[in-house]
Order: sequence, then C-alpha cells, then structure tokens
Amino acid sequence: MTESLETVVARLEGLLEETRQDNQRLLRAVDALEIQNVMSWHEFYHMVGNHADEMGAIWAQKTPGLAMEEAVLRGRYEGLEAVRRYYVDFFKSFDKTMLEEARRLYPQVETEPEADRPFGVRLIHTLTTPLIEVAEDRQTAKGVWMSPGLVTAPAGGKLQAFWHWDRYAIDFIREEGRWKIWHFWVGKEFSTPYDRSWVDDFFQAPGVSLENVPGFPKPNAPSMTDYRGYNPFEAAQWVPRPPEPYRTFSETFSY
Repeated sequence: MTESLETVVARLEGLLEETRQDNQRLLRAVDALEIQNVMSWHEFYHMVGNHADEMGAIWAQKTPGLAMEEAVLRGRYEGLEAVRRYYVDFFKSFDKTMLEEARRLYPQVETEPEADRPFGVRLIHTLTTPLIEVAEDRQTAKGVWMSPGLVTAPAGGKLQAFWHWDRYAIDFIREEGRWKIWHFWVGKEFSTPYDRSWVDDFFQAPGVSLENVPGFPKPNAPSMTDYRGYNPFEAAQWVPRPPEPYRTFSETFSY
C-alpha cells in the first residue's frame, strides 16, 4: 500500500528531528571534552605557577561577572582585575616569599639571582569524578570535580610534603568560539602532612593561612557557598551542588 504524501512528510520530519537531536548531543559531547581539557590546562598552569599565561589563555576576558572563590578565604573575588590581583599578582609575590624561605633553609642550593620560582615546591592537583553539563544553547556549561593531590612547600623549618584534596565547581562560558573559565570555586577538603591522617590533623594547630601572607588582597565580595572542609564531627556536605540539565544560564544557578 502506497504511503500518502502527508505520511511520508511526517516520517521525514521525524527523521530530521532525530538527526538534529543526535547532532546536538554530539556537539555537547565534544564541548564536554573541550571543557575537561580547559580544566586540565588549569592544573598544568597552576603546577608551575604560571597564572598570568593561564588567565590569558583559559579565563574569560570579555564577559562581565568573572569571579573566583576559595572557600577557605570566606570571600570571593569579582571582576577581572580583582581576580588578577589575587591569582596572578599575589601568587607571584608569594612564590618569591617561598623562594626566599627555601634559600634560607637550603643555602647550599645555587639559584639564579633573578629566579622568581621556588625550588622544591610542587602543587599537583588531579581531576576525578567529572560531572559536566553543557547548556542546550551551548553558550555556557557547568562542571564539578573531586581533586586528590599533593603539595610540597616550606613549612615548619623544612620542605614539607602534604596530602591535599580539593573540590571544584566551575561555570564556563563560550568566548569567541572557545570555552573559558567564568566562575571558579574551589573548596579544600583537607591538607595534611603526608605522615599524618586528615583526622589527626584536624586536632592539630591551624596551618599556614594565605590571609597572613604580606600583600594578601582581601576578597571584594562575600562568599556564595558555605563550605568548611573535612570535620570529623559533621556529616558529609552536598557541596558543591552538582550541575543539572538546563537550557540557558538564566535558568540555572551560579557557582
């Protein structure tokens, strides 16, 4: 029996819609891979302290609302210049402070007079458990990660090794066809000397606070997330909030 023209047209329109939806899913899958690469680039830049090049390469430059929040600071840096003062200028100064301390601790190590990176220091943050949600309009995306890692830095009169775990929550935005970091949130789960458990460490004296380092720029906005890290007397926190499917950014929450 020959199909009517209306039936054929309806069937073709259905196939075209299925193809459109498949193409959108494929494009968002590619977006998710590119976003994972952006976060991996962040970790590699951060590992060597090259925050200036990182901001130029993978952070939004033209979109209003750029923000960075570290939960331990109980505040938020909003705006490109505020983020740059903290993440680029302050960390560059902090590197020089750590270099001077490393030179004092190990005077036998020869370094160039113009060196500005501390020897022996390592900031290794890995990325696990990615949950990435790309908006239907493909202009923004959200992602969260758990981050097991390690830190080596001058502390207590020596180079000290630490286990260091973080949680990340990031909003990404497309600028000139490329995915960029827009809102950056990081919460420290724990940071403990490698020979001491995070439970034991909780009962020790507080560690080094960035807020006590000379030149520390105070956050210019209040924190958006209440997160305090590991506490043996508290239940696990549902923080950060995992992303959910959404159509466009005005219809979702912000990190």
